[in-house]
Amino acid sequence: PGMLYFPPPPPQVKPAAANSLWTHHPFYGLVKNLPWPDLNETPPAQRREDTVVIGLLGGSVAEFVKPFLQRALNRYFAANDLPRQPVVVGLTILGSKQPQQTMVLANTLLLGGEFDLIVNLDGFNEVSSTAQSMEKGFFPFYPFSWRSSVGLTTEELLRAGQIGVLRRKQARLAAAGATSPLRWSAVFGLANRYRRERIAAEIIQRNHELAATQSYYSLEKYGPRRWRETEEELLPEVARIWYRGSLALARLAELAGAEYYHFLQPNQYVPGAKPLSPEERESAYVPGWSPAIMAARGYPQLRELNQDLASRGINYFDLTGIFVDHPETLYRDRCCHLNARGNELLAAAMVQRLEPSLLRLGGETPAGPVSALAAARRPAETDTWLFGGDFQVYRRGATRLRYVRENCIPADTKARFFLHLTPRDLTALPPPRREAGFDNRDFSFAEVGGRFWQGQCIIRFPLPGYPIAQLRTGQYAPGAGELWSGEFAFRE
Repeated sequence: PGMLYFPPPPPQVKPAAANSLWTHHPFYGLVKNLPWPDLNETPPAQRREDTVVIGLLGGSVAEFVKPFLQRALNRYFAANDLPRQPVVVGLTILGSKQPQQTMVLANTLLLGGEFDLIVNLDGFNEVSSTAQSMEKGFFPFYPFSWRSSVGLTTEELLRAGQIGVLRRKQARLAAAGATSPLRWSAVFGLANRYRRERIAAEIIQRNHELAATQSYYSLEKYGPRRWRETEEELLPEVARIWYRGSLALARLAELAGAEYYHFLQPNQYVPGAKPLSPEERESAYVPGWSPAIMAARGYPQLRELNQDLASRGINYFDLTGIFVDHPETLYRDRCCHLNARGNELLAAAMVQRLEPSLLRLGGETPAGPVSALAAARRPAETDTWLFGGDFQVYRRGATRLRYVRENCIPADTKARFFLHLTPRDLTALPPPRREAGFDNRDFSFAEVGGRFWQGQCIIRFPLPGYPIAQLRTGQYAPGAGELWSGEFAFRE
């Protein structure tokens, strides 16, 4: 009591600088922290009646070829007068390698993604990352640069946090010893010194514990212990994971009602793949670089599996030789990336090999959906347009009405729908309704399971079994009356 104590100001902690390129995803590993919307779109891309949705998987080469592929597809569809339009959806990750592509597709499908085509362009990252794995000692099937991205493990963070708390206590005691009115007291000084020395000893102990923790093998940082230690053992295993990943992608695509294509990407380190220009030899060819060495040795092992993938029914194409007649400069860095001309050639080669599916899918009319999964979202051959208001109203055969609104927002679905059906024989109605002369089937958007899909609002409403002479439908709101309405008389 009566003692004045002025605690030191709290330490100024600078927030860690945000990593502008990478961020952690709980399922995909390291992903780009950049404004590329496709991979993070919620809900994911879905089929539309007028489009062919193409999911593009792979790493940075796939990401950079995406706009060129979109333009090449636009030209192809226009040249062949295909009624539907191609839409390329990027599911790519910088540095992506199997099993990341499989994880991305599986999660996207579980979240509601729908595709007509799945295209996987990969190969270089799988084999080149072998060098990084052997050099830095982490699991070869963890994402690219995983070890360096983890930083401190959970246990190491705990120890470091404990040390930080002790140092803060130590600083406060030192400040109190210098500013307290009792600082001239020998007893106070002795007690203060004793407490600081105890904390210093505890800091030393915690640092020893932190060093010991860092010496342990960390599953979080390094992954499962490697069972392959040499290049000769590891490269065949990488090829097998790549192979099994392609089979898994094909099965996932099949289950989702999509067609699957796998392309082995070209690379300048594949022997005989391209006559290199002087500019490429100067800036885009470093044969002594460890990932380049692994690429030169690993690609032949991927190519050995070509025939087996084809025999399993996979639409697999080796694109490593597409530049064999192109001596001009196409590669722009020592890794694998192409300039604009190289991307145009790569996109053209992909479109050429996709042609059988593009002609079939792009030429489909609403009468021929891609799969049973897509059929529920496309008008069947018997769909008949009745009239349009805020919603377009269709009749599917004699069993169902279909309401569709483009560029729809949730507010457009709040008002209740009315539906008045006049049967050809009024005796088909319950007695209370015969006096009114029509059957009242009013409903709300939620009651009938209406859904939002790619900017559309869609309602499917089952019709009763009796023959209908006329229907009238629309929306109304209390106090505002009818918002829109329409009616249709059916022929006998």
